Amino acid sequence: MSHHPSLIESGFLYLRHGQSESNVRGLIGGATDYALTDQGRDEARAAGERLRGQDISAIYASPLQRAYDTACIVAEALGGVSVEVHEDLRERTLGVWEGQPISEFVRGVTPEGGEPIESFRSRIIGSLDVIAAPPTVLLVAHAGVYRVLREHLVGADVPERARNAEPMAFGPGDRAGTWRVASV
Repeated sequence: MSHHPSLIESGFLYLRHGQSESNVRGLIGGATDYALTDQGRDEARAAGERLRGQDISAIYASPLQRAYDTACIVAEALGGVSVEVHEDLRERTLGVWEGQPISEFVRGVTPEGGEPIESFRSRIIGSLDVIAAPPTVLLVAHAGVYRVLREHLVGADVPERARNAEPMAFGPGDRAGTWRVASV
C-alpha cells in the first residue's frame, strides 16, 4: 500500500471562495450558506485560469455553497478535476453574530452559540493530517480557515485576510520547520 504524505508534510494550494452575498452586504457569513454573486463566479473562473499550470490532482472544498461552487468552477476550468467535500474545512460557526454587520465581529471572542476558537483551530489543523496529498492538492474554503492556516504554519507576518478567489501556495520554507505562503 502506497503512503501519500499528508498536507502538513508536503504543502498545498489554498483558495478562498469568490465574492458571496454576505461579502457584498458586509455581513458576517460564518457557517451560514450564502451563495456566490455573479462577480464571485467570474472570480472563480479567473482563479481556475491562474491555477491551470499547477498540475492539481485533487480539490477539497468546504461544504458551504460559496466554497463548493467556487471549487466546482475551478475544477471545470482545470478540465474536470474531482471535487471532494471535506466537512472540517467549513467556516467557523459564529452563532448570534451570523448575518450581522462585519463590524460586530470581535477577534478572539466566541459569540453565543458560536464555535470556540480552540475547537475551530484544532478542526482546521487536524484536516491537514487527514487529507492525503497526491502531487498537488487545492483546498477551497473561507477567510477564517485561511487565517488559522496562516497563523499556525507561517506566523502573523503575512497579510491577515485572504482576498476572494486569490490562489495561495503554502509550502515548506527555506529552513527546516518553517513555512511560507505566497500568491500563485
